[in-house]
Amino acid sequence: MSYPVLLPRLPRRLALMVAVLASVCTSALAQQDAGGLVRVQVPPALNANPLKPGPKPGSCAKPVYPEASLRSMQEGTVTLSFLIGTDGAVKGAKIVKSSGFHLLDMAAHDGIRRCVFSPSIVDGKAVEAWMQMQYVWTLDASAQAQAAALSAARAGAQRGEPASQHRLGSIYMNGEGVARDPAEALAWWRKAAEQGYVPAYYSMAMTLQLGDSSEPDLAQAMIWYRKAADQSMPAAQNMLGILLLDGARAPSDKVAAREWFRKAAAQGWARSQAYYGALLLHDNTPEGMEHGIALLSKAAAQDDVVGQFLLGQCYAAGRGVPQDKAMAATLFEKAALGGSKWAQRRMATMYERGDGVTADPVKADQWRKAAEIPEPRPR
Repeated sequence: MSYPVLLPRLPRRLALMVAVLASVCTSALAQQDAGGLVRVQVPPALNANPLKPGPKPGSCAKPVYPEASLRSMQEGTVTLSFLIGTDGAVKGAKIVKSSGFHLLDMAAHDGIRRCVFSPSIVDGKAVEAWMQMQYVWTLDASAQAQAAALSAARAGAQRGEPASQHRLGSIYMNGEGVARDPAEALAWWRKAAEQGYVPAYYSMAMTLQLGDSSEPDLAQAMIWYRKAADQSMPAAQNMLGILLLDGARAPSDKVAAREWFRKAAAQGWARSQAYYGALLLHDNTPEGMEHGIALLSKAAAQDDVVGQFLLGQCYAAGRGVPQDKAMAATLFEKAALGGSKWAQRRMATMYERGDGVTADPVKADQWRKAAEIPEPRPR
């Protein structure tokens, strides 16, 4: 079972600790994705011209929907103009009309640069030519499916089924086919929690921490997080670690925080693998270094933006791994497309300086603008 994950601010103590590793992770930690709530589609490219005949089979992979865009439910159409060389490779590309969202624009731009086309032919010879096409980013969410889900959840909730009560609360919290109503969501989650339904513990804790239905109540949130953590729920263990490490929001307990991160990491929870890996690197022992790199690698392999960013820092500096700036750039780009503001700023700097990538002032400016867009408030 997958659990919703709060998008927390970086604990200040962890940020300071990580900053000590100047050659590894001189940064704060980014945001966790909410995970698989919607399915997405990128329809085939439209409006391609001029002189035929389109991409070679298998040479133009569909671009990946940026995770941060999924979390924010962003949709739109990007119009691109690109220059196809005589060998069919894309020699240059520019955004003609934005989708309205920088990450969607960047993903489409990067996608088209990786394509190979059949070149345009004039008088029997291959020539360079500009073409234009659109990437249409759409979310596959049907109103009919939402209505069916609401009906099923309501029927089960009224029968007293805790899983259905929790699902109905989520529908009200997210506004899936109904007006968003955090208070109604909290009421249904409380009913499920009172029956011992562990996911409801976590949902209660998030809502109380954020103050979605009333004023924030961190003390009550901690109680519910601990209930879920004691039932071995890794998302709750991770949140307890964050809150216990951040003395600004809860009584600080670094030893307990580290232990909660360790427990969640042992269950394969990617964000805790990244946090615990950073703490092990901070120990600066051979064993800690080896284990820390292994955990960061596991987190990065699960597309965790914190793990990707911190592992990128390691490759950039040659800390615990051979120095490889191209690998660092690859990891930073993945984290940047996942919504990490630190990675987006790092990409801007790398493209500006040509550090690990070919210098490109246009891309540097695009990443800088993306980094300036505020994160959506989690819910």
